[in-house]
Amino acid sequence: MLKRRAIYERGGINLQTQEKTVAMEILLPKRWRVSQGRISQGAVIADVWLNPLPAIVQRLRGCGPVTLGVCCLLIAFVSVHDAALVVTNHEVIHEVEQNPIGVWLLDLQDGQVWLFVTVKLVSTALVCAVLITLYKHQRRIAMTVAASLVCFQLSLLCYLTVA
Repeated sequence: MLKRRAIYERGGINLQTQEKTVAMEILLPKRWRVSQGRISQGAVIADVWLNPLPAIVQRLRGCGPVTLGVCCLLIAFVSVHDAALVVTNHEVIHEVEQNPIGVWLLDLQDGQVWLFVTVKLVSTALVCAVLITLYKHQRRIAMTVAASLVCFQLSLLCYLTVA
């Protein structure tokens, strides 16, 4: 369902009627005030029709570094949990492992799990480092990728717990 939203751009605009002022004041966040026909933060309002997805992306854009840290911790926790399960079940891991790269790493070491676990944990650290670097340059993309990875990792955790 399409939703009517207000979008703002940089630059000021003189408001021509009181009706627009009231409508814009309702659509703007409380920290932006309309005073004497101008918006104090310098934002121009335009009514457009948007679908809900960009609204979600806009919310991800405003997420801070704490949210990214929580995402990285969740990703790391599930990866460490999976590695612990691999070490705990090292006798049967070659038969039950479904990841083809994991099976290949196990074959390289004749069923020993140390290489598989090391590659898994180093890859997880690399992913978290890339997310942090991406967050410094492209915050919205980084939060979208982090949220996607968290969803995947949580589904993996459910799979590991149930199966």
